[in-house]
Amino acid sequence: MPEPAALVPCVEAAYAARARGEIMTKPKIGLFTESGNFFFSLAAAWEGLGYALTHASFGTPLDKTPPGRHHVGSIEVLVETKQAQPVCVFDAFHVALMLPAAVTAVAAKRLARTDASVAGFIAAGAQARANLATLSSVRAVTTVLAYDENRAAADAFVRHARGLGLRAQAVAHPREAVEPSDLVVTSVPYMPGMAPALDPQWLKPGAYASMVDLARSWRPGLERHERLVTDDREQAAIQAADGRLKFAGPFDTELAELVSGARPPRRTETERAAFVHPGHAMGALAIAAAIYERAKAQGLGTPLAY
Repeated sequence: MPEPAALVPCVEAAYAARARGEIMTKPKIGLFTESGNFFFSLAAAWEGLGYALTHASFGTPLDKTPPGRHHVGSIEVLVETKQAQPVCVFDAFHVALMLPAAVTAVAAKRLARTDASVAGFIAAGAQARANLATLSSVRAVTTVLAYDENRAAADAFVRHARGLGLRAQAVAHPREAVEPSDLVVTSVPYMPGMAPALDPQWLKPGAYASMVDLARSWRPGLERHERLVTDDREQAAIQAADGRLKFAGPFDTELAELVSGARPPRRTETERAAFVHPGHAMGALAIAAAIYERAKAQGLGTPLAY
């Protein structure tokens, strides 16, 4: 697989192409059962890159997940755009994992303070590790603070961060991970009936928060922050109408505007920026194409008989 840092410019290029009108996409379609299961479908086409994508994601709440399995799964179909023929079908867990982490870093390049060094994580699973990797590629992270209701998960993440040469500590309360941090990542998994526990006012002046969990872990009050950014306004509105996105905006900026310069980056040292991103097909397309190109170059995979 490509290194996490290598995927950041791929996703960045996709949003730049979106700003130029070069990518065709539709907002994410979602189905949600009363028991908490979900089923998503995404699609994008980028003739300049040479590929189109159909992405399916599906999952269940953590308390229903069998031991040893992840609560989210994905399948990817990558299609070349000249003759509209499939070139690759693969388990897209890595795409679903790295997409939030890559856009976290793309936005952080423009919204996080240049001297940001302390990163706080609420939930310490796979998303925390992926986001730490991508954030570290755009900011000089030196210190990690981790909170997870499962203390063993927080401790494991701390060991991982220390293995990277960082100072790292597990904390007993989420506020202890948020308040001191320049960079905050929340990736709390969905659970039916969960109550948000994070106070938006814990974010210190100048902080940047990436809400991988669609802001489900945050109490009301995000609108008091100086910058409110999403990956795509149209999709955010649909996700909010579905009840999936708990914070419906309004958002002053979407990611393509930020990447293209149509909307400004951080303007002051004290403004707080919240980035709420449901995950968009254009980023998934960029990552899937990078994975396929790498696999093809290395002679990996089984040829499709199509």
